[in-house]
Amino acid sequence: MKFKLSKLEKSWVLYDVGNSAFVMIICSLLPIYYNALATAQGYSEAQITAIFGTLLSLSAFAIALTNPILGAIADNKGMKKKMFFTFMLIGSACCLLLGINNSIPYLAAVIIVSRIGMSGSVVFYDAMLVDITVENRMDNVSSRGFAYGYIGSCIPFTLCLLLYVLATMPKGNPILGIGESTSIVIGMAITGIWWFALSLPLLRNYKQVHGVEPAKNQIKDAFRKLGVTFRNLKHYKAAFLFVIAFFFYINGVGTIIGMSVVYAQQVLGTINAVFLVIALLMTQVVAWPCAIIFGRLAGKYSPRNLILISIAGYIGITIFGAFMTELYQFFIMAFFVGLFQGGIQALSRSYFAKLVPKEKCNEFFGIYDICGKGAAVLGPALMAAATAITGSPRIGVSTLIVFFIIGGVVLLRLPKNKADAPSGGSLDTCPCADGGEEEAVE
Repeated sequence: MKFKLSKLEKSWVLYDVGNSAFVMIICSLLPIYYNALATAQGYSEAQITAIFGTLLSLSAFAIALTNPILGAIADNKGMKKKMFFTFMLIGSACCLLLGINNSIPYLAAVIIVSRIGMSGSVVFYDAMLVDITVENRMDNVSSRGFAYGYIGSCIPFTLCLLLYVLATMPKGNPILGIGESTSIVIGMAITGIWWFALSLPLLRNYKQVHGVEPAKNQIKDAFRKLGVTFRNLKHYKAAFLFVIAFFFYINGVGTIIGMSVVYAQQVLGTINAVFLVIALLMTQVVAWPCAIIFGRLAGKYSPRNLILISIAGYIGITIFGAFMTELYQFFIMAFFVGLFQGGIQALSRSYFAKLVPKEKCNEFFGIYDICGKGAAVLGPALMAAATAITGSPRIGVSTLIVFFIIGGVVLLRLPKNKADAPSGGSLDTCPCADGGEEEAVE
């Protein structure tokens, strides 16, 4: 039977479409903008790389520290939507503020704050999954979020890329005489507006269902709850082992996504960066139907097995990338990244959502997010260290296989649990999806 999203589920999915555009531009065009500014201001290549890597690590570290606390606060009744809106607004506003100042410290602040806004909003967004649908629809709804996020983000990103191409080509006499940096500043503004606009349906339609009674001192209570969450996680054996497995394999996934353009420039020699950005765009297009397919497969097969298949796929991608020598091979690698990216991200989110108590899902998703954000620090750090020691970026990228092997082994050792079961056939009904049978918490 054809799977149909409810109005509330559609609103939830649209936010993925909105924030995915930010992810696209910050991974592709923003580094080009940073490089242009830093070069013009006299920074060396080594300084440029070190500073940008430090910025990403600092933002990831700040996110890892704050998100569990924010998640614990947001589990209180009536807080989830408020926290989501606050962080979404911070992130989208930063997109509009990019071009105000050309200094590297200002750019650093924009990058760090915007990434914190994005990540914070996604913690609350992920945790909304238990409120907007029911368990037998989670795999499919989560997959639709990633799928439509991938393809929907291509709309503003294609416009931003076209603006960039017109402002930089042909070299020396571009069609649009606004300059490379200005084209990216305008593109970031377009992305921020798109992100905010597609958040409005969820803000209008969402009502929190699951939550706990708030304490008088919510900040102090958040620290207390965070300690309790870490202690209690070990009592949820399947959830505990899963976040360990997720921590390792998502490190590999995140590093491949985040470092692919830089790695390609190192091993493929002098190539036009536009081709690499186009390959990234292709990854999004491929990931769109593949995420939906994985969601449908989860209705017939164990989601755990589908995640394991994706891990095996990423091991193959890593080996292929280590021996890549031609640009067309980068496009082949980008295709297979898109093939498995949607499935492993969407099914991991819904798998974890089934393992944790619904009334404390924000708390647990804060820990889940720590594992995800570790990919912005540990994965690139290992790859960079191996490259520095051996002098070979190919050996550096090969080390990522370790993450996938450890993650796969831990995932195999999970005790059998309810999240392993296929979603089943009841995909056409969702009793709570539109404010349903449970009383909403304002």
